[in-house]
Amino acid sequence: MYLPSVVALAGGALAAAALKASQQWPGDLGILSLYSNLPSWTFALALALALTMATVQTVRLRLWDRGAIAGCYVCGSLLAAPRASRRGLGMTRRCLGCGKVHGVNHHRLSPKVLPLVPVEQARPATIRSAR
Repeated sequence: MYLPSVVALAGGALAAAALKASQQWPGDLGILSLYSNLPSWTFALALALALTMATVQTVRLRLWDRGAIAGCYVCGSLLAAPRASRRGLGMTRRCLGCGKVHGVNHHRLSPKVLPLVPVEQARPATIRSAR
């Protein structure tokens, strides 16, 4: 869960180190990074991004711990973000603990049920045989 924030921080540190090393180069990039705080601003931006991503994951974890976010019914672990399932069959969420795939119920999001056919055009079903 926290791996993307670590990757963002490592990428920002690597980019800041590369910009600091480019100060020795001749040309526009070397002069820009020499006379500005570009390496430090790059690292600060990466640090802010990593902290934001870690905060979002921590809030998700705390909500799951309180029971406000659904968990896996097999192992009780936190579920990943919803993704489109294969063959267009709706949305699924993968368990971060055991890897089991769970379906997402979209019908709970709708406050009222909409019929597939408008009620005025619907015909009553006729019974052809009682056998």
